Amino acid sequence: SSTASSAAPTRPPPVECLNGGLLLDGVCLCADDWSGDTCSKENFCKAEKLNELNFPPTPVGWFSYSEELCLEGSGAGKPRAATRCSNNHGSLGFQRPQFLQCSLTLSDILQNITTVEDYDMLATSAQILTSNPEELTAENVTTAAEITNMLLLSPNITESARTAAVATVSQLLNARVLDDTEENTATLNLTQTLDELHLKLRSDPNTFESQVVQPNLVVQSAQVSAADTQGVQFTSLKGTSGSFVSDRIQLNTNTSTVVVENGFVADALIHVQFAPEAADRNPEQSRVSLGFVLYQNNRFFRSSLYKARHSTVRVLSASVRGQNHRVVPQRVEMMFRPTLRSGTALYDFACVSWNYTLNDWSTAGCSKGNASDGAMRCICNHTTNFAALVSITDVFGYAEDLGLTSNFGYSISILGLVVTIISLIKDK
Repeated sequence: SSTASSAAPTRPPPVECLNGGLLLDGVCLCADDWSGDTCSKENFCKAEKLNELNFPPTPVGWFSYSEELCLEGSGAGKPRAATRCSNNHGSLGFQRPQFLQCSLTLSDILQNITTVEDYDMLATSAQILTSNPEELTAENVTTAAEITNMLLLSPNITESARTAAVATVSQLLNARVLDDTEENTATLNLTQTLDELHLKLRSDPNTFESQVVQPNLVVQSAQVSAADTQGVQFTSLKGTSGSFVSDRIQLNTNTSTVVVENGFVADALIHVQFAPEAADRNPEQSRVSLGFVLYQNNRFFRSSLYKARHSTVRVLSASVRGQNHRVVPQRVEMMFRPTLRSGTALYDFACVSWNYTLNDWSTAGCSKGNASDGAMRCICNHTTNFAALVSITDVFGYAEDLGLTSNFGYSISILGLVVTIISLIKDK
Protein backbone atom coordinates (compact mmCIF):
# COMPACT_ATOMS: atom_id res chain seq x y z
CA SER A 1 0.00 0.00 0.00
CA SER A 2 1.08 3.54 -0.57
CA THR A 3 1.06 6.30 1.94
CA ALA A 4 -0.55 9.52 0.79
CA SER A 5 1.39 12.58 1.66
CA SER A 6 0.65 16.22 1.10
CA ALA A 7 3.17 19.00 1.07
CA ALA A 8 2.60 21.74 3.60
CA PRO A 9 1.73 25.04 1.94
CA THR A 10 4.75 27.25 1.58
CA ARG A 11 4.60 30.73 3.01
CA PRO A 12 6.10 33.61 1.11
CA PRO A 13 9.32 34.85 2.64
CA PRO A 14 8.85 37.78 5.01
CA VAL A 15 9.24 41.18 3.41
CA GLU A 16 12.39 43.02 4.43
CA CYS A 17 12.18 46.79 4.22
CA LEU A 18 15.52 48.43 3.50
CA ASN A 19 16.97 51.90 4.08
CA GLY A 20 14.82 52.79 7.06
CA GLY A 21 11.55 51.49 5.60
CA LEU A 22 8.81 50.26 7.96
CA LEU A 23 6.60 47.21 7.43
CA LEU A 24 2.84 47.83 7.76
CA ASP A 25 0.34 45.07 6.89
CA GLY A 26 2.85 43.45 4.56
CA VAL A 27 3.66 46.73 2.78
CA CYS A 28 6.94 48.63 3.06
CA LEU A 29 6.49 52.28 3.93
CA CYS A 30 9.58 54.03 2.60
CA ALA A 31 11.55 57.04 3.75
CA ASP A 32 11.30 60.10 1.52
CA ASP A 33 14.55 59.39 -0.32
CA TRP A 34 13.82 55.74 -1.17
CA SER A 35 11.09 53.96 -3.14
CA GLY A 36 10.15 50.53 -4.51
CA ASP A 37 8.58 47.43 -2.98
CA THR A 38 11.41 47.05 -0.45
CA CYS A 39 12.62 50.68 -0.40
CA SER A 40 15.71 49.74 -2.38
CA LYS A 41 15.34 52.27 -5.21
CA GLU A 42 17.06 55.63 -4.83
CA ASN A 43 14.68 58.58 -4.88
CA PHE A 44 17.12 61.41 -4.20
CA CYS A 45 19.96 63.42 -5.67
CA LYS A 46 23.30 62.83 -4.00
CA ALA A 47 25.21 65.73 -2.45
CA GLU A 48 26.88 67.75 -5.18
CA LYS A 49 29.04 70.83 -5.71
CA LEU A 50 27.66 73.19 -8.35
CA ASN A 51 29.04 76.62 -9.25
CA GLU A 52 31.40 76.37 -6.26
CA LEU A 53 28.42 75.84 -3.94
CA ASN A 54 27.62 72.69 -1.96
CA PHE A 55 24.11 71.23 -2.03
CA PRO A 56 23.05 68.42 0.37
CA PRO A 57 21.20 65.21 -0.63
CA THR A 58 17.58 65.96 -1.57
CA PRO A 59 14.52 63.84 -2.53
CA VAL A 60 13.30 64.02 -6.13
CA GLY A 61 11.14 67.08 -6.79
CA TRP A 62 12.27 69.00 -3.72
CA PHE A 63 14.58 72.00 -3.62
CA SER A 64 18.06 71.95 -2.11
CA TYR A 65 19.63 75.08 -0.66
CA SER A 66 23.33 75.84 -0.74
CA GLU A 67 25.31 75.36 2.44
CA GLU A 68 27.03 78.66 1.63
CA LEU A 69 25.12 81.69 2.93
CA CYS A 70 24.89 85.38 2.10
CA LEU A 71 27.42 87.15 4.32
CA GLU A 72 26.03 90.67 4.17
CA GLY A 73 23.02 92.67 3.07
CA SER A 74 19.41 92.17 4.12
CA GLY A 75 19.70 88.54 3.02
CA ALA A 76 22.61 87.79 5.37
CA GLY A 77 22.32 84.26 6.71
CA LYS A 78 20.12 83.09 3.83
CA PRO A 79 21.32 80.47 1.31
CA ARG A 80 23.08 81.95 -1.70
CA ALA A 81 21.31 79.67 -4.16
CA ALA A 82 18.69 76.97 -4.67
CA THR A 83 18.44 74.03 -7.05
CA ARG A 84 15.82 71.36 -7.62
CA CYS A 85 16.40 67.61 -7.70
CA SER A 86 14.83 66.25 -10.88
CA ASN A 87 14.28 62.86 -12.50
CA ASN A 88 15.10 63.09 -16.20
CA HIS A 89 14.01 59.76 -17.71
CA GLY A 90 15.46 57.81 -14.79
CA SER A 91 18.56 59.96 -14.37
CA LEU A 92 18.50 61.80 -11.05
CA GLY A 93 20.35 65.10 -10.80
CA PHE A 94 20.22 68.73 -9.69
CA GLN A 95 19.10 71.45 -12.07
CA ARG A 96 21.06 74.63 -12.74
CA PRO A 97 21.22 76.64 -9.49
CA GLN A 98 19.26 79.89 -9.15
CA PHE A 99 20.95 82.63 -7.11
CA LEU A 100 19.65 85.10 -4.55
CA GLN A 101 20.60 88.76 -4.75
CA CYS A 102 21.66 89.09 -1.12
CA SER A 103 20.51 92.71 -0.92
CA LEU A 104 16.88 91.88 -1.81
CA THR A 105 14.06 91.85 0.72
CA LEU A 106 10.52 90.51 0.41
CA SER A 107 9.26 94.11 0.37
CA ASP A 108 11.60 94.90 -2.56
CA ILE A 109 10.21 91.95 -4.51
CA LEU A 110 6.60 92.97 -3.85
CA GLN A 111 7.28 96.55 -5.00
CA ASN A 112 8.99 95.41 -8.21
CA ILE A 113 6.76 92.49 -9.13
CA THR A 114 4.69 94.49 -11.63
CA THR A 115 7.70 96.06 -13.38
CA VAL A 116 10.30 93.29 -13.42
CA GLU A 117 9.65 90.61 -16.05
CA ASP A 118 12.20 88.11 -14.72
CA TYR A 119 9.66 85.89 -12.94
CA ASP A 120 12.24 83.18 -12.28
CA MET A 121 14.43 85.62 -10.35
CA LEU A 122 11.49 87.01 -8.36
CA ALA A 123 10.07 83.58 -7.53
CA THR A 124 13.45 82.11 -6.57
CA SER A 125 14.33 85.12 -4.41
CA ALA A 126 11.04 84.89 -2.49
CA GLN A 127 11.56 81.16 -2.11
CA ILE A 128 15.08 81.47 -0.69
CA LEU A 129 14.08 84.33 1.63
CA THR A 130 11.39 82.08 3.15
CA SER A 131 13.55 78.95 3.30
CA ASN A 132 13.82 79.24 7.11
CA PRO A 133 10.09 79.57 7.90
CA GLU A 134 10.56 79.42 11.67
CA GLU A 135 12.28 82.83 11.43
CA LEU A 136 9.42 84.53 9.55
CA THR A 137 7.23 87.20 11.12
CA ALA A 138 3.53 87.69 10.37
CA GLU A 139 4.51 90.60 8.11
CA ASN A 140 6.99 88.36 6.25
CA VAL A 141 4.33 85.69 5.71
CA THR A 142 1.81 88.28 4.49
CA THR A 143 4.28 89.79 2.02
CA ALA A 144 5.46 86.38 0.76
CA ALA A 145 1.86 85.22 0.32
CA GLU A 146 1.02 88.37 -1.67
CA ILE A 147 4.11 87.88 -3.87
CA THR A 148 3.29 84.25 -4.51
CA ASN A 149 -0.34 85.04 -5.23
CA MET A 150 0.59 87.66 -7.83
CA LEU A 151 3.12 85.33 -9.46
CA LEU A 152 0.66 82.44 -9.72
CA LEU A 153 -2.03 84.73 -11.16
CA SER A 154 0.31 86.11 -13.81
CA PRO A 155 -0.52 84.84 -17.33
CA ASN A 156 3.18 85.03 -18.27
CA ILE A 157 4.66 83.00 -15.42
CA THR A 158 7.10 80.28 -16.47
CA GLU A 159 6.83 76.68 -15.31
CA SER A 160 10.01 76.99 -13.23
CA ALA A 161 8.75 80.18 -11.56
CA ARG A 162 5.42 78.50 -10.81
CA THR A 163 7.26 75.58 -9.20
CA ALA A 164 9.35 77.95 -7.07
CA ALA A 165 6.17 79.77 -6.01
CA VAL A 166 4.56 76.49 -4.93
CA ALA A 167 7.73 75.70 -2.95
CA THR A 168 7.37 79.05 -1.19
CA VAL A 169 3.79 78.17 -0.19
CA SER A 170 5.04 74.83 1.13
CA GLN A 171 7.54 76.68 3.32
CA LEU A 172 4.96 79.18 4.58
CA LEU A 173 2.93 76.25 5.90
CA ASN A 174 5.75 75.74 8.43
CA ALA A 175 5.75 79.36 9.65
CA ARG A 176 5.12 79.77 13.37
CA VAL A 177 3.38 83.10 13.79
CA LEU A 178 0.42 84.22 15.86
CA ASP A 179 -3.02 84.82 14.37
CA ASP A 180 -2.89 87.96 12.23
CA THR A 181 -5.82 89.41 10.24
CA GLU A 182 -3.79 90.70 7.27
CA GLU A 183 -1.82 87.48 7.05
CA ASN A 184 -5.01 85.38 7.26
CA THR A 185 -6.52 87.32 4.37
CA ALA A 186 -3.39 86.95 2.22
CA THR A 187 -3.03 83.22 2.81
CA LEU A 188 -6.76 82.53 2.29
CA ASN A 189 -6.56 84.38 -1.02
CA LEU A 190 -3.64 82.13 -1.86
CA THR A 191 -5.73 78.99 -1.27
CA GLN A 192 -8.31 80.23 -3.79
CA THR A 193 -5.57 80.91 -6.33
CA LEU A 194 -4.14 77.42 -5.84
CA ASP A 195 -7.61 75.95 -6.41
CA GLU A 196 -7.76 77.75 -9.77
CA LEU A 197 -4.27 76.86 -11.02
CA HIS A 198 -5.58 73.97 -13.11
CA LEU A 199 -7.61 76.42 -15.23
CA LYS A 200 -4.40 77.93 -16.62
CA LEU A 201 -3.58 74.63 -18.30
CA ARG A 202 -6.75 74.76 -20.39
CA SER A 203 -5.18 77.35 -22.67
CA ASP A 204 -2.68 74.71 -23.80
CA PRO A 205 -4.49 71.83 -25.56
CA ASN A 206 -1.34 69.70 -25.44
CA THR A 207 -1.05 69.83 -21.64
CA PHE A 208 -3.16 67.13 -19.99
CA GLU A 209 -1.44 66.65 -16.65
CA SER A 210 0.88 68.65 -14.39
CA GLN A 211 2.18 67.98 -10.90
CA VAL A 212 4.30 69.87 -8.36
CA VAL A 213 5.12 68.06 -5.11
CA GLN A 214 6.85 69.82 -2.21
CA PRO A 215 7.28 68.61 1.41
CA ASN A 216 4.12 70.37 2.65
CA LEU A 217 2.11 70.90 -0.52
CA VAL A 218 0.95 69.03 -3.62
CA VAL A 219 -0.61 70.73 -6.65
CA GLN A 220 -1.95 68.33 -9.29
CA SER A 221 -3.77 69.30 -12.50
CA ALA A 222 -5.37 67.19 -15.22
CA GLN A 223 -7.71 67.47 -18.18
CA VAL A 224 -10.13 64.65 -18.99
CA SER A 225 -13.25 64.05 -21.02
CA ALA A 226 -16.18 63.26 -18.72
CA ALA A 227 -17.63 61.19 -21.58
CA ASP A 228 -14.55 58.95 -21.63
CA THR A 229 -13.97 58.40 -17.91
CA GLN A 230 -15.83 56.49 -15.21
CA GLY A 231 -14.21 58.63 -12.54
CA VAL A 232 -10.99 60.35 -11.48
CA GLN A 233 -9.08 59.47 -8.30
CA PHE A 234 -6.28 61.45 -6.62
CA THR A 235 -4.33 59.48 -4.00
CA SER A 236 -1.61 60.32 -1.50
CA LEU A 237 0.25 57.20 -0.36
CA LYS A 238 1.73 56.67 3.07
CA GLY A 239 5.46 56.84 3.86
CA THR A 240 7.51 56.86 7.05
CA SER A 241 7.34 60.66 7.31
CA GLY A 242 4.42 63.02 6.93
CA SER A 243 6.11 64.80 4.02
CA PHE A 244 4.93 64.53 0.43
CA VAL A 245 7.14 63.14 -2.34
CA SER A 246 6.25 62.70 -6.00
CA ASP A 247 6.47 58.91 -6.11
CA ARG A 248 3.74 58.69 -3.43
CA ILE A 249 1.22 60.84 -5.34
CA GLN A 250 -0.99 59.02 -7.84
CA LEU A 251 -3.68 60.12 -10.32
CA ASN A 252 -6.05 57.61 -11.94
CA THR A 253 -8.10 59.29 -14.67
CA ASN A 254 -10.47 56.37 -15.33
CA THR A 255 -11.79 54.33 -12.41
CA SER A 256 -15.43 53.69 -11.51
CA THR A 257 -14.75 53.08 -7.81
CA VAL A 258 -12.17 53.91 -5.18
CA VAL A 259 -9.12 51.70 -5.78
CA VAL A 260 -5.92 51.27 -3.79
CA GLU A 261 -3.58 48.79 -5.47
CA ASN A 262 -1.94 45.95 -3.59
CA GLY A 263 1.38 46.95 -2.11
CA PHE A 264 0.26 50.47 -1.20
CA VAL A 265 -1.34 52.15 1.82
CA ALA A 266 -3.32 55.33 1.11
CA ASP A 267 -3.11 58.32 3.46
CA ALA A 268 -5.77 60.35 1.68
CA LEU A 269 -7.74 60.08 -1.53
CA ILE A 270 -10.62 61.65 -3.38
CA HIS A 271 -12.70 60.06 -6.16
CA VAL A 272 -14.79 62.25 -8.49
CA GLN A 273 -17.54 60.55 -10.52
CA PHE A 274 -19.48 62.23 -13.32
CA ALA A 275 -23.15 61.75 -14.22
CA PRO A 276 -23.96 58.99 -16.78
CA GLU A 277 -25.44 61.55 -19.18
CA ALA A 278 -21.95 62.99 -19.61
CA ALA A 279 -21.16 59.89 -21.69
CA ASP A 280 -23.83 60.97 -24.21
CA ARG A 281 -22.06 64.24 -24.92
CA ASN A 282 -19.37 64.97 -27.45
CA PRO A 283 -15.96 64.26 -25.83
CA GLU A 284 -14.83 67.82 -26.54
CA GLN A 285 -17.99 69.29 -25.04
CA SER A 286 -17.56 67.14 -21.94
CA ARG A 287 -13.91 68.05 -21.40
CA VAL A 288 -13.17 69.18 -17.85
CA SER A 289 -10.08 70.36 -16.02
CA LEU A 290 -9.46 69.11 -12.50
CA GLY A 291 -7.19 70.49 -9.83
CA PHE A 292 -6.13 68.86 -6.57
CA VAL A 293 -4.29 70.62 -3.74
CA LEU A 294 -3.05 68.74 -0.69
CA TYR A 295 -1.91 70.81 2.31
CA GLN A 296 0.22 69.41 5.12
CA ASN A 297 -1.72 71.40 7.73
CA ASN A 298 -4.48 73.96 8.25
CA ARG A 299 -2.06 76.88 8.64
CA PHE A 300 -4.06 78.88 6.05
CA PHE A 301 -7.49 77.91 7.41
CA ARG A 302 -7.96 79.71 10.74
CA SER A 303 -11.20 78.62 12.39
CA SER A 304 -12.93 80.57 15.15
CA LEU A 305 -15.47 77.76 15.62
CA TYR A 306 -12.98 74.99 16.24
CA LYS A 307 -9.95 75.67 18.39
CA ALA A 308 -8.10 72.38 18.65
CA ARG A 309 -5.08 72.47 20.94
CA HIS A 310 -1.95 70.47 20.14
CA SER A 311 -3.43 69.26 16.86
CA THR A 312 -2.11 68.55 13.38
CA VAL A 313 -4.50 69.21 10.50
CA ARG A 314 -4.32 68.19 6.84
CA VAL A 315 -6.39 69.67 4.03
CA LEU A 316 -7.12 68.12 0.63
CA SER A 317 -9.06 70.14 -1.93
CA ALA A 318 -10.26 69.36 -5.44
CA SER A 319 -11.84 71.64 -8.02
CA VAL A 320 -13.58 70.88 -11.31
CA ARG A 321 -14.37 73.23 -14.18
CA GLY A 322 -16.01 72.10 -17.42
CA GLN A 323 -16.39 73.82 -20.78
CA ASN A 324 -20.04 72.78 -20.56
CA HIS A 325 -21.40 73.99 -17.22
CA ARG A 326 -23.89 71.09 -17.18
CA VAL A 327 -21.04 68.57 -16.95
CA VAL A 328 -20.65 68.44 -13.17
CA PRO A 329 -19.61 65.73 -10.71
CA GLN A 330 -22.47 63.48 -9.62
CA ARG A 331 -20.71 61.91 -6.66
CA VAL A 332 -17.57 62.64 -4.70
CA GLU A 333 -16.07 60.16 -2.26
CA MET A 334 -13.22 61.00 0.10
CA MET A 335 -11.09 58.92 2.43
CA PHE A 336 -8.51 59.90 5.00
CA ARG A 337 -6.43 57.59 7.15
CA PRO A 338 -4.84 59.44 10.08
CA THR A 339 -1.67 58.24 11.73
CA LEU A 340 -2.74 57.43 15.28
CA ARG A 341 -0.14 58.28 17.86
CA SER A 342 0.57 55.95 20.74
CA GLY A 343 -2.22 56.06 23.31
CA THR A 344 -4.82 57.58 20.96
CA ALA A 345 -7.86 56.27 19.10
CA LEU A 346 -10.45 57.57 16.65
CA TYR A 347 -13.18 59.40 18.55
CA ASP A 348 -15.42 60.99 15.95
CA PHE A 349 -15.40 62.79 12.63
CA ALA A 350 -17.69 65.13 10.74
CA CYS A 351 -17.96 66.09 7.09
CA VAL A 352 -17.56 69.85 6.84
CA SER A 353 -16.60 72.49 4.30
CA TRP A 354 -14.64 75.71 4.34
CA ASN A 355 -17.03 78.55 3.61
CA TYR A 356 -15.15 81.54 2.18
CA THR A 357 -18.09 83.82 3.00
CA LEU A 358 -18.13 82.84 6.67
CA ASN A 359 -14.36 82.25 6.75
CA ASP A 360 -14.96 79.09 8.76
CA TRP A 361 -16.07 75.47 8.63
CA SER A 362 -19.65 74.51 7.80
CA THR A 363 -21.29 71.08 8.21
CA ALA A 364 -23.70 71.42 5.26
CA GLY A 365 -23.18 69.36 2.14
CA CYS A 366 -21.81 65.85 2.74
CA SER A 367 -22.94 62.63 4.37
CA LYS A 368 -20.62 60.80 6.73
CA GLY A 369 -19.50 57.32 5.70
CA ASN A 370 -18.15 54.59 7.93
CA ALA A 371 -14.82 54.60 9.73
CA SER A 372 -13.82 50.98 9.16
CA ASP A 373 -10.17 49.87 8.97
CA GLY A 374 -9.06 53.19 10.43
CA ALA A 375 -10.20 55.21 7.42
CA MET A 376 -12.79 58.00 7.51
CA ARG A 377 -15.08 58.47 4.52
CA CYS A 378 -17.34 61.23 3.25
CA ILE A 379 -19.73 61.01 0.30
CA CYS A 380 -20.87 64.24 -1.36
CA ASN A 381 -23.32 64.86 -4.18
CA HIS A 382 -23.24 68.54 -5.07
CA THR A 383 -20.81 71.13 -6.28
CA THR A 384 -19.71 73.20 -3.34
CA ASN A 385 -16.89 73.22 -0.77
CA PHE A 386 -16.68 70.05 1.31
CA ALA A 387 -14.46 68.67 4.07
CA ALA A 388 -14.08 65.93 6.68
CA LEU A 389 -12.93 66.89 10.17
CA VAL A 390 -11.60 64.19 12.45
CA SER A 391 -11.17 64.11 16.23
CA ILE A 392 -8.78 61.72 17.98
CA THR A 393 -9.13 60.82 21.67
CA ASP A 394 -6.49 59.70 24.14
CA VAL A 395 -6.53 56.50 26.20
CA PHE A 396 -8.43 58.24 28.98
CA GLY A 397 -11.37 58.83 26.67
CA TYR A 398 -10.97 62.60 26.56
CA ALA A 399 -11.60 64.31 23.25
CA GLU A 400 -12.26 67.92 22.40
CA ASP A 401 -15.73 68.70 21.09
CA LEU A 402 -15.74 69.14 17.33
CA GLY A 403 -17.37 72.47 18.09
CA LEU A 404 -19.52 72.53 14.97
CA THR A 405 -23.27 72.79 14.51
CA SER A 406 -25.22 71.51 11.54
CA ASN A 407 -27.19 74.64 10.70
CA PHE A 408 -24.53 76.61 8.86
CA GLY A 409 -25.35 77.63 5.33
CA TYR A 410 -23.02 77.09 2.42
CA SER A 411 -22.22 79.03 -0.72
CA ILE A 412 -22.12 77.53 -4.19
CA SER A 413 -18.65 77.80 -5.68
CA ILE A 414 -18.62 79.40 -9.13
CA LEU A 415 -15.54 77.33 -9.89
CA GLY A 416 -17.42 74.09 -9.48
CA LEU A 417 -16.35 71.54 -6.93
CA VAL A 418 -13.89 72.23 -4.13
CA VAL A 419 -13.45 69.31 -1.78
CA THR A 420 -11.43 69.43 1.43
CA ILE A 421 -10.39 66.66 3.80
CA ILE A 422 -9.31 67.69 7.28
CA SER A 423 -7.74 65.54 9.95
CA LEU A 424 -7.19 66.64 13.51
CA ILE A 425 -4.80 64.54 15.55
CA LYS A 426 -4.82 65.08 19.30
CA ASP A 427 -1.52 65.00 21.17
CA LYS A 428 -1.35 63.22 24.48
